[in-house]
Amino acid sequence: MIGTSTKKLFLMRHAKSDWADASLSDKDRPLNARGRASATLMAQWMQSHQSVPDVVLCSTALRTRQTLELLTENWSSGSTEIHFLDELYLAQAASLLSIASKHTERSTLLVLGHNPGMSDLASYLSQSEVDMPTGAIATLESNTRNWPDDWFQASSWSWRGLVKPRDLGN
Repeated sequence: MIGTSTKKLFLMRHAKSDWADASLSDKDRPLNARGRASATLMAQWMQSHQSVPDVVLCSTALRTRQTLELLTENWSSGSTEIHFLDELYLAQAASLLSIASKHTERSTLLVLGHNPGMSDLASYLSQSEVDMPTGAIATLESNTRNWPDDWFQASSWSWRGLVKPRDLGN
């Protein structure tokens, strides 16, 4: 059970995208079949571990929006607040952290974005090297009472793990 001062932060890299159509801009690349399957698996994992977020911050790139759509289709909770933010597209770790810090009012937050920013942020907060393949979810938790000031301190966060689609069979 999450106490009133506990914050859970999920960092998710979008699922695998399709590179078949070279005429598409990077921002307009859709998910491929493997990406759709892995996004569904990751949604089911989140649901089964009672890890459906209160708030989602999602990049406006097509592949992140499609990943989120597959997540929400598989969550039974309909109370997740969703924000689509252009500034999350290819954002660096410091920017991701700054954007996320503005949404600390709820207990569970998912940031859905891109590498290298997602791996860099997971590495900074975990204080170890983290490689986030497509579809991966890093989980961190904090019990600090000094929000949002402590949000930026890696020492405020406890690493809870990294789940990859291949860990779940995809």
